[in-house]
Amino acid sequence: MDSLARTAPRSSRLALLLLLLGATPLFAQSDAATPTIESAADGAQARVEGWSLIRPMPVVTLQIRRVVGFLMLVPAVTLFLLYLFRPRPYVLAWIAGWVAASTMLLVLSFDSGPATAADTPRHLVTGRPAMAAWALAAIAFGASVRFGALWFRHVPSFGPGSLSIAAVLVSWIVLSAAFLRPGAVSVSGFMVMTLLQLRAAVEYVKAARRHRFIGALLCAAGVAGIAIVNNIAAAVAIANRGLGDASTSVSYFNGVSAALLVLGMHLLIFEDLIDELRAAAADLAHSRDEMKAMAVTDPLTKCYNRRFLDEIAYHELHQHRRYGQPLALLYIDIDHFKAINDTRGHQTGDVVLETLGVILRSRTRKADYVFRWGGDEFLVLLSASEAEAKEKAQIIRQAFLESPVVRDLPDGVDLSIGCVPVPPETETFGP
Repeated sequence: MDSLARTAPRSSRLALLLLLLGATPLFAQSDAATPTIESAADGAQARVEGWSLIRPMPVVTLQIRRVVGFLMLVPAVTLFLLYLFRPRPYVLAWIAGWVAASTMLLVLSFDSGPATAADTPRHLVTGRPAMAAWALAAIAFGASVRFGALWFRHVPSFGPGSLSIAAVLVSWIVLSAAFLRPGAVSVSGFMVMTLLQLRAAVEYVKAARRHRFIGALLCAAGVAGIAIVNNIAAAVAIANRGLGDASTSVSYFNGVSAALLVLGMHLLIFEDLIDELRAAAADLAHSRDEMKAMAVTDPLTKCYNRRFLDEIAYHELHQHRRYGQPLALLYIDIDHFKAINDTRGHQTGDVVLETLGVILRSRTRKADYVFRWGGDEFLVLLSASEAEAKEKAQIIRQAFLESPVVRDLPDGVDLSIGCVPVPPETETFGP
């Protein structure tokens, strides 16, 4: 499987190269195959002289095309401002994409071709450099939108063979603009852009499923809508044997798709930010809880320390007085603990303390509190009557004496446990 994955990019690059080379005869320049353009206004035909893409005007008026081209820079500017606040690679990819989209429209809104028989006010002639710029901008737009999806919450990188594929495409566009007919440039750029847009839509859907972000769904709908509308407009143009009012009317729906894509990009940035803030807040709360637990917990026995007793004393005594809940205290001391340290070492003494801590915490309820009062002294606050507390004390003592650690110690090691009921008028705890 690994070898198959490694050879897949090579196969795709080879297939793309063979496809482009195989299409060369279809796009080769030929005087016999030079197309004619029929004006929709007067029905006159104009033969293309030399290399040019000549379109009857107005398909879309130059003013509208230029306005829309400059409007494409608005999301690029707003995304750049957001990038200053939140520098992320995927935002940079989106900025490049909208700049490329603006370039696509602007380069086709100027008469840049050589003088021909069809070069009249009713026609717009696009020359070689402009067509090459349009095709490269189309590919850049599709690639930028797709890389924006791939780089979302991932380390920016280019897939295996991406640079090689890019070099092949750029070379093809440049050579096509130099030696082939206009269709070689326009069709190649259009096909690659559409493929990249559809793959980008799939990546955005994956991101939406993975992160549950609405912005990713809007991006998927927007970029897929642009690809679908463009292909429908192209199909209409082919059916009508040229650009016209029908294909132009279809392309107007790209405004809706572009709006969805812009909205999705901006929403996705804010959703990403909010999600990171929530994660940071959760981490901060977790760290705060850990620090608080460390401040009130004895590190050796994992029981509460005396500081925590002072924190809960008012609340527990208030509940005791107000609701009449029974409270009892167990004062626990390990007999001959100093002798254990002197004869067996402090390490053995620590093990005994840890063992007693485990027994106390396992033999009490969550509503009870176990404190290490100091040294080998422990305090247990029980929500129980005096009789219940004494019974609990016997259970604790028996478990301690039967523990493997204590059985290996000299005779005389035991627990001294005192049981005291808490009177209702009690205001503080103390030994």
